Amino acid sequence: MDAAWIPLVLSVSLFAALGNTLLKLGADRGPGEAPITIGTLHHTLLKPVIIVGVAAYAVSQVLWITELRVTDLSLAYPLRIGLNFTMITGIARLYLKEPMSTGKLMGIALILAGIVLVTTG
Repeated sequence: MDAAWIPLVLSVSLFAALGNTLLKLGADRGPGEAPITIGTLHHTLLKPVIIVGVAAYAVSQVLWITELRVTDLSLAYPLRIGLNFTMITGIARLYLKEPMSTGKLMGIALILAGIVLVTTG
């Protein structure tokens, strides 16, 4: 891959990870908040954190389309999925305090090694 597109690839994954993290934050119930049903769905969808999360994810999709214009799908897709998984796992650990196991760390190391192989092969 042309090194000039690395910031684009990273931006796609960063906006996707940000969007998904914000959607998670908005989906979590606060104290006294009712479960999501058809009747309460609009309350969840109108939360500012959900709206910003959807916007961030939409930006990632526009960037993704831009990336697809300049990169082979067989390269772009594995790269995106690997980076998304890695970024989301790190964000979930740092900001959502989700557990990080040895297995997750080993999996991330393998994913990063795979990204290197895919992008240099």
